[in-house]
Amino acid sequence: MYNVFLDYGIFGLIFTIIIIIVLAFILTNFFVFVINKISNKWNLEITLNYLLKDFSKYATWIIAIFAILEVIGVDVSAIVVSLGIVGISIGFAARDIISSFIAGIFIIADNTVKIGEVIEIGDTRGRVQKLGFRTTTLVTTDNLIVTVPNSLLSKNFYISYTYLDEQRIDLEVSIPYNVDLENFKEIFIEQISTLDWVLEDSKPRIIVKEIISEEIILKISAWANEYSKIEQYRLNLANETRKILNELYKVY
Repeated sequence: MYNVFLDYGIFGLIFTIIIIIVLAFILTNFFVFVINKISNKWNLEITLNYLLKDFSKYATWIIAIFAILEVIGVDVSAIVVSLGIVGISIGFAARDIISSFIAGIFIIADNTVKIGEVIEIGDTRGRVQKLGFRTTTLVTTDNLIVTVPNSLLSKNFYISYTYLDEQRIDLEVSIPYNVDLENFKEIFIEQISTLDWVLEDSKPRIIVKEIISEEIILKISAWANEYSKIEQYRLNLANETRKILNELYKVY
């Protein structure tokens, strides 16, 4: 590969590399611009938008790296052959990355996870912010960013709340053993149902989880429809429960 700048020695070499890098940046931004325009025009799903941009970015920089290697005199074809020879070793060393990448392809093809939906995997629940080939990024209700390898999504079951507008807010409460549960349940449901965020068609619920020597562990639940405010609702639910117990039994 002949380049006129190489006639100027090391400075020409550096200048050529800089041009390749700058062109890669320009092309990457250009592809992002074009993909966004196409997405807006044809109403492409946001998941596909992210994936197309990721693919164009990876492809552009891979080509740029090979171009730089060729400019500095590295035999690119020999590298390709060498990669074939050491491919097995690399495969074992990077099997988790490869597994996540392949899993990402299947997740994308099956369309089981989408940008904007709420999923729960293990003890983590969050809204899908980004779906890539290797990882999926979730944002929890307390604004924590959680990066989940796609291999975990393919190997473990997860709960999807895509088609559910209702979000359940759970809270565990311990109350004295001598509390009248039926009376507490009746008053609790009546008062909690009046909160402005509690859905009218989904009544609050109380479940007895455990009875120990002097306490009863209850799981109380209420339903709302704004995922971003779940932690605020949970705090509100805890405060209202405390008020009810205090008024009835002077527990707190």
